[in-house]
Amino acid sequence: MRKDRISVKPKKRIALVLATAFSLVGIMGAGAGAAEQHEQSPQAREAQTSIVLGEPYHLYNRSAHLFMIAKGWNTSENGILDLWYQHRTDSARLQEQWEFLPTGLSGVLRIKNVGSGLCLEPNNQDALRHVVQRQCDRGERAQWWWVDKDEGLRIAPYNNANRVMNPYQVAYPSRDIVLNKDVDSLSQRWSAIPVE
Repeated sequence: MRKDRISVKPKKRIALVLATAFSLVGIMGAGAGAAEQHEQSPQAREAQTSIVLGEPYHLYNRSAHLFMIAKGWNTSENGILDLWYQHRTDSARLQEQWEFLPTGLSGVLRIKNVGSGLCLEPNNQDALRHVVQRQCDRGERAQWWWVDKDEGLRIAPYNNANRVMNPYQVAYPSRDIVLNKDVDSLSQRWSAIPVE
């Protein structure tokens, strides 16, 4: 009888050891997968800050993981921008897409809404400094933006590089896009994701 117990115990131990080992491998594998989702490879980070001029992009806020749209998917001049979380699939989807256009200066670009054909410009008459859409090439250098790589894309008006595009107060859906002093926050950085 004692022999049975001895022979059973090692089998149970082996089974427990194997079960524990497989469980740990599963947990570590899941942890690695989660880490991969949160920690991007240098190539993925580079791809989100590399821009091909004239190609359409979604601009994602690095803090909120929401994308910039023409508010209410509008196509009107002086229309403001905000953040949203769900892409449209109808013709309004073009108001979620942005093209970067050259100005002739290195690192300085125009940003054009694919759907409306309007370019981004700071509204200097507005106390909150909203970023609005206006007819392209209207106003000398008012539609020029510094687009620098700094933990994502840092987008600042050409005429005032101390201010950057970011959501008003908090990076939540339906928050207007305004210009604020650059405090090196992720809410003030953007990822350019190519439209597929």
